[in-house]
Amino acid sequence: MPDLHPEDIKAAIRKKGATLSSLGKRHGIERRLMSIALTRPHRAAEEVIAEFLQIPAHHIWPSRYHPNGKRLRPQPLCNRQPSARFGLRGAGA
Repeated sequence: MPDLHPEDIKAAIRKKGATLSSLGKRHGIERRLMSIALTRPHRAAEEVIAEFLQIPAHHIWPSRYHPNGKRLRPQPLCNRQPSARFGLRGAGA
């Protein structure tokens, strides 16, 4: 099962009346890091997003977790680079 698309995650947050920025402010996480969590692992931001959406993080980002919800360690290399899965381009691309 693929990870949810970043735009779908942002839309779900907006539908519940918040933004990545507002969630980050409430939890002391920079907006930039909240955005990064959409495409690359950032445990704290993932937890904030999952809790707000009331969806387990391993259902939002199955590529980052075992099916039982335990986080993959180390993260697969493909999870630590700008994601081609969503047609996103990294810096300098």
